[in-house]
Amino acid sequence: MNLKKITRRVGLVALASAAVLALAACSGGRSGSSGSSSNPKDITVGISMPDKALQRWPSAAADLVKDLQKDGYKTDVQYANSSTSTQSQQVQNMANKGDKYIVIAAQDGTTLGPAVADAKKNGATVIAYDRLIMNTTDVDYYATYNLQGVGKLQGQAIVQKLGLDKGAKGPFNIELLGGDPTDNNAPQFFKGAMSVLEPYFKSGVLVSPSKKGVDGNFQQVAVPWTQQAAQTEMQTRLNSFYTGGKTLNAVLAPNDAQAFGVISALKAAGIDPSKVVITGQDCETQNVPLIVKGEQYMSVYKSDVNLASTVTLIISDVTKGKTPKTDSTSANGKKSVPTIQLTPQMVTKDNVKSVLVDSGYISASAAGLN
Repeated sequence: MNLKKITRRVGLVALASAAVLALAACSGGRSGSSGSSSNPKDITVGISMPDKALQRWPSAAADLVKDLQKDGYKTDVQYANSSTSTQSQQVQNMANKGDKYIVIAAQDGTTLGPAVADAKKNGATVIAYDRLIMNTTDVDYYATYNLQGVGKLQGQAIVQKLGLDKGAKGPFNIELLGGDPTDNNAPQFFKGAMSVLEPYFKSGVLVSPSKKGVDGNFQQVAVPWTQQAAQTEMQTRLNSFYTGGKTLNAVLAPNDAQAFGVISALKAAGIDPSKVVITGQDCETQNVPLIVKGEQYMSVYKSDVNLASTVTLIISDVTKGKTPKTDSTSANGKKSVPTIQLTPQMVTKDNVKSVLVDSGYISASAAGLN
């Protein structure tokens, strides 16, 4: 082959190689994706929340957006309107758009396997927020509060308020609610509460006229996370087991929506809720004044500000190529998911100001303190 032909062939190969590289560069990114960029300004974080019905989810999303945008990340917030299929579709859409991180508070953690698989195929890091995503290897991290610790605080509140820890003999009548059967956290809350209450059931100091859940069976007390569901269940129990002047002394309500429903049922039955020890969780703003008035004894505060900061730190570490520091693992049926567990806090009327008002979570007037 003569020199001119060799030179021409080399030139053509070089041009072809340059074209391939240029095409790869043009097609390598997706809308909303950063590819391999470690600059937060190039990265979108998808945030999937289950609904807007419970106050805590819009609040949690707002705290996440604030923290992430402060660090330079773009955010994409979606609400599933309590629909598992909607949430799965939204997560898949985030994956298809190329969101590099997807933070998911699951409506039902058992249904998201295919959606998070798509996210992983598209290079996303998947972070479970508050509720563990089950039966999949495609979840990378889990940020939550100590779930059984929440239930233990609720159980301890009942024990302390009734004076069981000081030798009160009772017997005291109590009804148990367990939370939503589709929420993986709910059985853990109930287990934590029963670890405190069970000895008092065995000794006969605590009794439950309905007998629901006294053996630790969560399914007997599973009730959706709504005021109406709890109100209906409580009305049924009052009508069935508290006729003839029988006194109700305590209700284990696992969250504030259910506590509100319980209070409504008691008032409708002519029972003063301040005479009943009622627990809760989330410190919803509609419930805080009830705590101050004494109609609800306590709630468990799980700061979304702290949880948002935890998730943002995970994302920041991964973006920088660092392995996030976790404190435990959580078994989801297919994987031990690296986990960070924060510590929940009991709130009664005695510390509403110091915990909720002074932190800026709620104003003194909204809390009913003025």
